[in-house]
Amino acid sequence: MENFYHNGCFILGPTGPTGPMGVTGVTGPTGATGASGVTGPTGAIGITGPTGPTGATGITGPTGETGPTGETGPTGPTGPGLNNNYAFVVNQATDISSGNVIPLALQFSGGTPNITVSNATITLPSPGTYYVSFSLTGRFGVNQNGSIIPIINGVPQDRLAPTNNTNSINSDITIQDGTLIQASTNSTVQFLYTGSTAVSRANFFVSDFKVSNV
Repeated sequence: MENFYHNGCFILGPTGPTGPMGVTGVTGPTGATGASGVTGPTGAIGITGPTGPTGATGITGPTGETGPTGETGPTGPTGPGLNNNYAFVVNQATDISSGNVIPLALQFSGGTPNITVSNATITLPSPGTYYVSFSLTGRFGVNQNGSIIPIINGVPQDRLAPTNNTNSINSDITIQDGTLIQASTNSTVQFLYTGSTAVSRANFFVSDFKVSNV
């Protein structure tokens, strides 16, 4: 640039062409961060993704303490009393022919009303369930057989009839069994002996006792 002076003043001449850019200087330190701007509105909730698989069941926790026992409920009404009817009936040291009802005699009885015996018939006086057991022992002879058929209310009960046999060594025999009888008022029980031969020196015992009012 040339300087021209005239009367104590100088006049600027025209600007020359721009010289080449110098080397960039070192970047100065970063300035302090400005204040945060206002938070924008929350965007819309996206679509819920599929449910993941169920995780494994955790370990069962300890059992809690037992709670207190509740109050006892009221006692129910007392049921009807059982009439303990019972009896022991016998026929001793007699001979019994096949096809005959066995004669009986009352040894003792108890309860109210009493079980009674007349000739060959036992009468169960009150309704309910009775257990009746019986046993016949005696001499039959070798290779013989015999059976006792209970007769309930006049009807032979063949399905309740036990049978036994003698052999070539022992001619004595025992036939015994027991059964439950659902009796009505004054139900009757008898016992019929059938066999291949008569029983000599027979002993027949019957026990009757009530086990239920129904």
